[in-house]
Amino acid sequence: MEQKKIIAIVAVIILLVAAIGVIVYTQSEGDEPQKKGLYRLDATVSDVNMGQCSATPGVILTFEQMYADYYGELVDDTLTIEDAKKDTEFWNKYGQWTPIIKDNGDGTYTVESVTGAKGHESETLIIPPVDTVVSLGTMYTETMYFLACTLYGVEPYTEEGLHNADVGAYLQSHIAGGMSYDYYVTNEVEYMLSYIDKSSYLDLGVNSVQTVEKEKLMQILEDAGENGTKEVLYLASGTRLTTDYYDNNVEPCKKTGSYYAFFGPTEISEVYSSIECIGHLTGFDDKTIQELIENIQLRLYKVYHSVQEKTDGKSSGYAYWESSSGKAIKSAMGKIIVEFLGFDSKLLDGAEHDMESLLQDKPSYLIFYTNDTRTDAEKMRTNI
Repeated sequence: MEQKKIIAIVAVIILLVAAIGVIVYTQSEGDEPQKKGLYRLDATVSDVNMGQCSATPGVILTFEQMYADYYGELVDDTLTIEDAKKDTEFWNKYGQWTPIIKDNGDGTYTVESVTGAKGHESETLIIPPVDTVVSLGTMYTETMYFLACTLYGVEPYTEEGLHNADVGAYLQSHIAGGMSYDYYVTNEVEYMLSYIDKSSYLDLGVNSVQTVEKEKLMQILEDAGENGTKEVLYLASGTRLTTDYYDNNVEPCKKTGSYYAFFGPTEISEVYSSIECIGHLTGFDDKTIQELIENIQLRLYKVYHSVQEKTDGKSSGYAYWESSSGKAIKSAMGKIIVEFLGFDSKLLDGAEHDMESLLQDKPSYLIFYTNDTRTDAEKMRTNI
């Protein structure tokens, strides 16, 4: 009697370590390796900084990183700001902005502040250049950081840009406190960790206008003003400042004689208008403000030009951008970024997408956040 052959099927996991990460395969004896989870899509994968995916100067770093991750080198790095202005399709859509600040000619500025509070959707405020800022949001401090780097001739987030005495002196004198310092630690906000010491930082202990304690904000504004010797400006997001939270954020400013302004930028043009407004209010001159804006415009144009050349105007497929909640992001700026880079943003819908649906939709680009604490196996569904 012929002895039956016993075939042992051995599952082998092969980890191929590449520049972009770890690719997971399974393999049965005698068969070709099979990729697992979302690696089966053969999609490009990027991890991006969440704080640089909103209307802040740092968003240009996200555009450049995502372009490089997917497409590689820029097509033409010699383009100038004049080239950008001549490309009217780019310039009309991505190069212009509507100012939200006006110089009154008497040492003050008129500022347009926006909130979600009924009766305060738009406020016209008169604000002079201030001595220091209490900031409930990284877009404000990062804008100040970029402007200081521009003024003192260093590149943000480089070794020199993170260890420059002049930049440090400016930030230390102009950032009194604000959102929880632990946020900067958890999310590795380098310029704050490099220049602002926790021991001298006036910490609100919260990261949202909706959780601000009125008494605590009042005390911090008083401390920042150093017994009335400094003009203080409170900056926070107007998008989430609805009627229920308006008084908690505004009354402490009025009672302490502090100034306030709330913004809700969601467009590329609003990156420029925010730089202009925050720059003037925190003591920067027109030359420095314009230099930073043109730097971002030109870098953005180089990416735009390269995408047009690489894609010839055709879609590069779907992009899928997921938050640590396991759901797709649903943000205006997120959609702007992926569409700018030549992708379809249909999958950025705020919904949960399981592995089967993603394998069916076949996104060519997967994006996650650097502060996502999930393992690669969880993000790429190889543990399913």
